[in-house]
Amino acid sequence: MAERLCSKKAAVAAGEDRLSTLPEDVIHLVLSLLPSCQAVRTCVLATRWRTLWKSVPSLRVDADDEAYRCCQDLKRFIDSFLRCRDPTPLHECEILFDDDRRSEEFHQDFELWLRYAVSHKVRVLRFEILAGHDPLQLSAGAVISEHLTTLILRCVEFEDFSLDVSGCQSLEVLEMHECVINIGTALPKSLKHLTIRDTSFGSQDSPCLTSAPGLVTLEVADCHGWTPLFKSLPSLVAAFINTEYVLKGSCGNSFNGYCGHEQCVVCHGIADFVFLEGLSGATNLELTAEYFMYFHGLVFFLKHSPILERLTLEHCTLSKQWYDTTTETYKPKDKFLVSKHLKAVEINHVKGDKRIHLLLKVLAFHGVYSELINFKEKYTS
Repeated sequence: MAERLCSKKAAVAAGEDRLSTLPEDVIHLVLSLLPSCQAVRTCVLATRWRTLWKSVPSLRVDADDEAYRCCQDLKRFIDSFLRCRDPTPLHECEILFDDDRRSEEFHQDFELWLRYAVSHKVRVLRFEILAGHDPLQLSAGAVISEHLTTLILRCVEFEDFSLDVSGCQSLEVLEMHECVINIGTALPKSLKHLTIRDTSFGSQDSPCLTSAPGLVTLEVADCHGWTPLFKSLPSLVAAFINTEYVLKGSCGNSFNGYCGHEQCVVCHGIADFVFLEGLSGATNLELTAEYFMYFHGLVFFLKHSPILERLTLEHCTLSKQWYDTTTETYKPKDKFLVSKHLKAVEINHVKGDKRIHLLLKVLAFHGVYSELINFKEKYTS
């Protein structure tokens, strides 16, 4: 032990460069985890390191990094980095930009950087405009690639609101936050994980019926407009849904009971509940629901979920008007029992919520008894 310590001290004293003895692919892996500005700085470590950064398979840029004193510094760095790097595949591209730095001034630059990444077979693409108000407009084909496996977007808007990722045949993860977008009628069969949050769905006259046969997890929350309705999701395992926005769509502004759209699931009744029926293959589902205050959607979902194992219900605070108008009775048209696979139901509710006893009656009527139910009380919605 003492001999090893002495040899290490001797190596340090002699200025031995142990890092440079690592295989080149290992060094590239380490450098690819660093912000690109730091990866470039390693060129001064030793002779061998002068050009190693040029073959690093990643671009990582965060506008909040202290290395960039202004927007022009950021632009100059990225332009220089892309111009000087070797023409090797770019596995990861991560660009985080603060809207306070006037992102609209760099619209064309963003397009060029993204197209560079796509043309160099990028696999993981994360492009986020942080703290923004108006989404940054991009051309429809700016992020389409057969090599792409992960696509994360924040605060962007595409031409005609259209993001057609059907051409991304290797895409497995798609996340959209604070975007203005339409995802089209068909998602690639390879897509396994879809997250849509705080997003508006363009200017459609009716919901878009979307196919996603390979989807394993689905998260849709706080969206506006005609949220896509999903066809059968045979591979779905887990989902988080805020149904207040999903089911109401843009019909929340209809005060006379009819919005004029023939396909509106709200104005024309709830018989089909296409969105919930698409979730029927899930084994683990969390529903945040103001819409379930009348329980029709919940009952429909339970009826069409033959393999459901775990269900979490998140109740919202309701106005006094609801309590004054709702009925205390539950009179279903037909009786059915829920999935025999159901093992646990968790109900998160506001303290003093008067709907709980009615919810328990509804669940019990369909075979969900108290021993399966766990309550979590919260004090605010």
